[in-house]
Amino acid sequence: MLKRKIFLFVSLILVVAMLPVFAGGDKETTSTKTIRVAEQVPGLITPGVWDGQAFSLNSSIYEYLVELNYHDGTLDPVLATSWETDDGSNWTFKLREGVTFHDGSTFDANDVKYTIERTQDPTVGHLKKADFQDVVSVDVIDDYTVVVRLSTPRPTFIYQFTDYNMIILSSDYDYASFGETKPMGTGPFMLKQMTPKESALLERNLTYWNPELPKVDNIAIYFIADIDARVSMLESGQVDIVPFVTPIIRERLEPKQGVSVISPYQEHRFIAMAVDEKPFDDPRVRLALKYTIDPEVLARSVAQTELNDGFFYNETPILNSMAEYKDIQFRGRDIEKAKQLLDEAGYPDGVSVDLYYASDHPYGKELSQTIKELAAPAGFAINLKGYTRDVYLAQYWLNVPFSITGWGGRVDPSMLLALAFKSGGSWNESHLSDPYVDSLIDRIAAEPDFDTRTKYYHDLQQWFHDEGPLLNVQVPLLIALSDKIIDYRHPMTMIPQLKYADIK
Repeated sequence: MLKRKIFLFVSLILVVAMLPVFAGGDKETTSTKTIRVAEQVPGLITPGVWDGQAFSLNSSIYEYLVELNYHDGTLDPVLATSWETDDGSNWTFKLREGVTFHDGSTFDANDVKYTIERTQDPTVGHLKKADFQDVVSVDVIDDYTVVVRLSTPRPTFIYQFTDYNMIILSSDYDYASFGETKPMGTGPFMLKQMTPKESALLERNLTYWNPELPKVDNIAIYFIADIDARVSMLESGQVDIVPFVTPIIRERLEPKQGVSVISPYQEHRFIAMAVDEKPFDDPRVRLALKYTIDPEVLARSVAQTELNDGFFYNETPILNSMAEYKDIQFRGRDIEKAKQLLDEAGYPDGVSVDLYYASDHPYGKELSQTIKELAAPAGFAINLKGYTRDVYLAQYWLNVPFSITGWGGRVDPSMLLALAFKSGGSWNESHLSDPYVDSLIDRIAAEPDFDTRTKYYHDLQQWFHDEGPLLNVQVPLLIALSDKIIDYRHPMTMIPQLKYADIK
């Protein structure tokens, strides 16, 4: 333990020594207001291929047509001032006038057209390609009116524009060349200085369309791999916000004066089994693993809480908190049944498999170790393969037979289905390609009636429970904040809204 403490102390000294000195970062000697954030080291940050890190950076530089209201979950206008549809086949957007990009160019309907059509550009490899394949045309009616025509009704299509990869881009900017080093949008903050993978300084956009926002002058972001180092920076007053902390860290911070930990919503940890690779190509092996699980043990060991108290478990892609969720009775832990299924699948002596996960992402270590221990009595010899999240996402995720991945929830669950579970989905980590599942996903997307759509969701969840390749552990998103931060907003879209935040 002493060696561990010495290592963390030395690591913190090295991290602090390497931090860039940003102008306006010292609130004691200047009236400039700066919010300082310590985040994980990001992978790609270019919109469209953004892998779900660097949220504070991208959500401050770029904007969307609409955003989710943090307080009541409704949709608020941003770059679109209004929207309407007939039966979900044709969507008309009225756009905000007087908006400029950070390079001085004017935002108009051509930029919305470009952003949507870019989802289908094969040179981009856009992660929303599947969700926008139904777009037949994007018609520019005038500078501030655009009509999106779909091949099939999509009554909840508007929610696709809340996905973090659906940032509205300039049709005149070269994102292929500059998206990683010089990100540029219409957002409340502009990039002033960036060292990729290390740090970024954002400054207030003085020409932002809403003169009341943002409320601070700068955002200083430090990309730090070690979670303990990030938290130590918060404790010592060097940063104000640390997203994605763990329950253990929450306990560590509870007695600290001037620091709070909040939980805006639940997020997924998907334990995915690739259906086209041994041993999980046999549904009996997938079912055997499910029979080894004890959700109450998971809750205590992974989140230091009780089941259904901020921690939930099911075997489908739908959060327990969603209206579309189907409450299916838990099958119960049955080690003998699991052994029997492995024997029937041709593994009478058990099976060995590697489990890949992000070691620096909250809950990863605890969840992987607990799954390993629960499954062992049935004959699963699970070898743990943990890597930092940037390495895991870049090298292993989507390419391995067994993995744990952090997934944010979607305000409209259909947004996740095509991406993660439909044939050819960009983030289909279980390599699922099932005609029945595909048809249900298509029906869900096209059905205007809520009750009928919910029935399709229930059918899909029943299939996942019976033979699907997924365990869904739902954990609280935990964010550590200095008490100096005022009005921090982080809705379920996973996009922090730092334009509303202030600092004492």
